Amino acid sequence: MKGKILAIIFLFNFTSFLSLNAQWARTYGGSENDWAYSIQQTSDGGYIVAGVTKSFVDELGDFWILKLNPGGDIEWQKTYGLAWSDGAYSIQQTNDGGYIVGGYIAISGWNIWVLKLSSDGDIEWQKPYAKSDSGEKARSIQQTNDGGYIAACDTYYYDTYENDIIVLKLSLDGDIEWNKTYRGSKNDYAYSMQQTSDGGYIVAGVTKSFVDELGDLWILKLNPGGDIEWQKTYGGSENAYSIQQTNDGGYIVAGSILSFGTGQSDFWVLKLTSYGTIEWQKTYGGSESERAYSIQQTSDGGYIVAGETRSFGAGYLDIWVLKLASDGTIEWQKTYGGSQLEEAYSIQQTNDGGYIVAGSTNSYGAGKQDFFLLKLSSNGDIDPACIFIKESSAEVSDAGFSPEDTDIDPEDADITSWDTNITPIESKALIYRLCSGEHTLSLSAASGGTTHPSPGTYIYDHAVRISISADPDDGYNFSEWSGDVSSPDCGLSITMDSDISIKANFSVIVKEEVWEEVKKAPCFIATAAYGSPLHPSVRILRDFRDKYLMPSRLGRVLVRFYYKYSPFFANFLTKHKVLKADVRLSLMPLVAFSYSMLYFGPIFTAAVLIFIFVPPVCLAWRFRRKFRRQKALLHESKTWAPLPLTSNSIQPHTIKACPFRTSDSG
Repeated sequence: MKGKILAIIFLFNFTSFLSLNAQWARTYGGSENDWAYSIQQTSDGGYIVAGVTKSFVDELGDFWILKLNPGGDIEWQKTYGLAWSDGAYSIQQTNDGGYIVGGYIAISGWNIWVLKLSSDGDIEWQKPYAKSDSGEKARSIQQTNDGGYIAACDTYYYDTYENDIIVLKLSLDGDIEWNKTYRGSKNDYAYSMQQTSDGGYIVAGVTKSFVDELGDLWILKLNPGGDIEWQKTYGGSENAYSIQQTNDGGYIVAGSILSFGTGQSDFWVLKLTSYGTIEWQKTYGGSESERAYSIQQTSDGGYIVAGETRSFGAGYLDIWVLKLASDGTIEWQKTYGGSQLEEAYSIQQTNDGGYIVAGSTNSYGAGKQDFFLLKLSSNGDIDPACIFIKESSAEVSDAGFSPEDTDIDPEDADITSWDTNITPIESKALIYRLCSGEHTLSLSAASGGTTHPSPGTYIYDHAVRISISADPDDGYNFSEWSGDVSSPDCGLSITMDSDISIKANFSVIVKEEVWEEVKKAPCFIATAAYGSPLHPSVRILRDFRDKYLMPSRLGRVLVRFYYKYSPFFANFLTKHKVLKADVRLSLMPLVAFSYSMLYFGPIFTAAVLIFIFVPPVCLAWRFRRKFRRQKALLHESKTWAPLPLTSNSIQPHTIKACPFRTSDSG
């Protein structure tokens, strides 16, 4: 009996340990911006995530898809796209264990792009879909009961600058079965779509065709062929970002509301019947703005909602998650985030009763913005060490809107498709596990300046991103950071993944008596020439410096030389408008070269340079060779020229012709 009790206690403790470690928080990314827009738990208990990355491809972005195990470790990660702007908004696991992905690709403007992937991320088929006179994006995609796919999209007309909703029904192989446009008189957008239990479809978005310019929530119920069964608007100045059919055959909708509530905008959740009438509608918010981007019914009949909040949390914008009862009352509410910006775009209940959340973070991780994934327990917790989780206290109100019918008829969208031939590329994300300890940042400064924050020792949570700046005294200029982090930039961003000690170094750049005059000048030549550090050309030069010069020793030497002498020339430039124009003209080739290197890469840039410079060099060489040949002939003709004719030197003679026969051989 005693052994059984011990076994039960051990089993209980072991189960509790597993439950505790089933929760986690991680960032995935690189040095640039990365956003996660869609997440789903997969049949093996892991997760599939889709979004956009600018860290591992060109500056404009590509599809980025991660396959994770249940603990958040990466099983595979790949990017998909062209050299222009591409992005994935929606992903779902398919019946065969693979995945269907929807988003956009820049081919002829923006076009809908759908990928069918195998279970390991290889492409089985890939197709863009487009109209001839517009640009399109797929916002939501899922597999249908017949094995095909349904996608909710919007289209932007280049001639009228207006948007319409488009729905695509695709076969198993991606061929178009039908496509329809749902078009009002102004701008309309679709953000969420689902196949319903009767084989039809429910679409949610926003319309500006039937209301004022701020828009209303717009819901369309379609039959299996895409014809409209009912269509209704809700509210005034509202948006719908997520819709799902509920167990009773009705619908749950989440979005934002501006015309009713407590703040600038609030979460807005509506429970609808199967015919679109409102059972209940509630707003949730504080004194600032909130937006709900994702909602799902939970196994207990309630709902889980995720989005963003400015009213609560630790920083500028935090992830906000609400667990609602079946009648919309709040069971629990929490924020997740640091001092900067966090957003949640997708939430789903997991098999263990917890939740998985996908979004982006600017407070933690490796770059400007990273994928931010949270595996929550059933009550929204992760670990006691997670200092970024905070309670909130939303005000809840009953909104008093009634639906209004709209009257539009679907039209054929005239969408065409073709095949692309994109190859996936392996990426290598930097991963930070949050809630895993604290680290010490030790700051010091050499004579001639200080730092912000001021020199001292600070304690930060793991994976927090810290911004530090150096402030030189009068008569000094910042030189570089030294220690565990080295950089010539005055501003520094570091991620706390260990104890870090750094020092700011300064150097004398000018005598004290002329320092006041120098302080009035722009820092560097490019800034003075273009008149602003925010000028696009200055940004291009700065990005080229960070990407291509700073990683190499020679590049850093060149940058330091520029930093040392540039302020004097910048001061001189500010007083001479004509010289500023000359400098801008002189910088144009460098700006063009930097732009090409940043957005097209070294190979393309080298090819362009060869195309630009080789033909003129060849022509110059041929011209020089021809000129030298002509010069040689001229010299030869002068050397062998006959003596000039004079009356004394040459006498006329009579020449007698000799007749000959044409048959003569001689």
